[in-house]
Amino acid sequence: MGRKPDPVAKPHHSGGGGASSPRAARKAPPSPVFLGTALFVLGFVSLFTGHVVTDADWSRIRSRWRSKQVIYLGFPPFYSLIARNFVSAWSLVCGNLIEVRERRLCFWPLDGYTYTCHIAGNNLRKVRIYEPIDIWKSRYSSIYYGCSGRSTNFRSAVPENNSTGYLLIATSGGLNQQRIGITDAVVVAWILNATLVVPELDHHSFWKDESDFSDIFDVDWFISYLSKDVTVVKRIPYEVMLSMDKLPWTMRAPRKSMPEFYIDEVLPILMRRRALQLTKFDYRLTSELDEDLQKLRCRVNFHALRFANSIHTLGQKLVHKLRLMSPRYVAVHLRFEPDMLAFSGCYYGGGEKERKELGEIRKRWDTLPVRLLKLGVEC
Repeated sequence: MGRKPDPVAKPHHSGGGGASSPRAARKAPPSPVFLGTALFVLGFVSLFTGHVVTDADWSRIRSRWRSKQVIYLGFPPFYSLIARNFVSAWSLVCGNLIEVRERRLCFWPLDGYTYTCHIAGNNLRKVRIYEPIDIWKSRYSSIYYGCSGRSTNFRSAVPENNSTGYLLIATSGGLNQQRIGITDAVVVAWILNATLVVPELDHHSFWKDESDFSDIFDVDWFISYLSKDVTVVKRIPYEVMLSMDKLPWTMRAPRKSMPEFYIDEVLPILMRRRALQLTKFDYRLTSELDEDLQKLRCRVNFHALRFANSIHTLGQKLVHKLRLMSPRYVAVHLRFEPDMLAFSGCYYGGGEKERKELGEIRKRWDTLPVRLLKLGVEC
């Protein structure tokens, strides 16, 4: 069958007066030099534009790459150099560049493939690799290190007789919440130039645990370890208590308070009354602190808070028994306890007895309805 003439086609006149054919009128394909230059410019610009692709775009690109075994093969030297520059820029944009050594680019995306781009003249290949998963090791573990050390210009502890007063802390919640409160209490004492009295643990929460600080933690180690940062005493001296006109002032700081709150609102009262107690002290200090104060938090949490000998000995026995069964183990705290079940509001199929008991526990929270959710409701 012949091709139908184009009804809207117009005659084409060449500069020499002769008619040229439609096929001759087609544009010539872009030159390889132009394509290579454009590719190089794109890669160069990508180095300075950062993340120019969205996660969705990158996922779509990676899915296309998965369907091919070889991306670039047999480049001439010049185009191999351009390809290497482009892939280097693109990998920086996508955040997967690992190392560049001696003009040899190697990077491993997150999809299980290895890409290698050798020096100019060789190939850029995509090879499927299967590495065994080992949850106990990481190729990056060697670069992790502790960062709780004191800075050289970090202010030392203020002596007890020169401090702004005695800071008493009443923690709240379970042991983990109380641990956070103790950690923040040390930082607040440093901010206020105060002498910290060993925090009082919570005896009134759901568990009604009567343990004191010294029953769980090594109090002498706690005081000694922090002596360079904050002065800590076990109790307010008796002669100071006798000289005080009034009992220590009691107040509660808002959740996640900034250091400025303690300086503006707490410090004047502390200096006027000589002793002040902060109650319900859990999450009462913001996490947005400068690096030196974050380091102080780490020193308290990972070094100063050491379990008492009796707890440490018991823990070592448990660890020893577990390692007799396997050198490695995973410990899981399910938190499947009455207070957590009640707080969740979920019904776990225990009948009317469960509803009644958990409903009674839920009365502790004024903001929660006593009635539990129905069985099967996602919690």
